[in-house]
Amino acid sequence: MTDRPNAHDALLAATNELTYEHGIVGTGVDAIAARAGVTKRTLYQHFGSKDRLVAEALRDRNRRALLVLETNARRRAEESGEPAILALFDVIENALRTRTTAGCAFINAALEINRPGHPVREAALAHLHAREGLVHQLLTETGVDDAALSAQLALLVDGAYAMGGSRRDPTAARHAKAAAAVLIARREAS
Repeated sequence: MTDRPNAHDALLAATNELTYEHGIVGTGVDAIAARAGVTKRTLYQHFGSKDRLVAEALRDRNRRALLVLETNARRRAEESGEPAILALFDVIENALRTRTTAGCAFINAALEINRPGHPVREAALAHLHAREGLVHQLLTETGVDDAALSAQLALLVDGAYAMGGSRRDPTAARHAKAAAAVLIARREAS
């Protein structure tokens, strides 16, 4: 094993993969270092602790996940002619269908590390708040600026990930989309 120049990125990638597959507690630093092809010493030199490594891996995943969600929702909306806020649920369904999934890495992390102020929990919650912001942005683009409805739609997004992942059932996103469409139609009619 070497201290490769890209050890930092390799450690983030390995941590994201392993903690998603096996959970945070179930993933040891030995496994992360081995997957990244570095020594444990290198892991600690770059991050100082497993908690800091996992938190940084979640922050790294956050940047990519939000971009993928938004880009794919907008692309799907262009193809289907429906609002991006509804197309977002198709993106979630596709994600739940096309890979071995355990649902949302961020919801999983926040539930697994449930100690207020813990860096892993804070990183996970930051993503969930940012995703709520994306939901609000996509809703407002339909001409509806309603914080309560936005919160309800964000709950449906989280529910689609949680139920779809826990049951290994991508149709949870389709059901959440149907509920979202009803809520949006009611709001637009009022």
